[in-house]
Amino acid sequence: MANERLPFSDFWEAYGLKRSRRKAETAWGRLTYKEKRAAFAGISAYREACRRDGICMAYAAGYLNNRRWEDEDVSPAPAEEMSTW
Repeated sequence: MANERLPFSDFWEAYGLKRSRRKAETAWGRLTYKEKRAAFAGISAYREACRRDGICMAYAAGYLNNRRWEDEDVSPAPAEEMSTW
């Protein structure tokens, strides 16, 4: 799927916490296409888990580097959220 592309700017806008953009962009660039899809799809569930637990969201670079979308307490996003790609 060489022609498929997930721009960092889409992730950045969706994540919402605008801190340390350069570090986040570097982390984004290291992910595979499949990992980018999963990370993007997991944003909403991660945000809700943070609200539920009363904790602050990690900066985007921390979310990406620590693969927070894979945390056990963060349920995966519905498939329809990923259907735009």
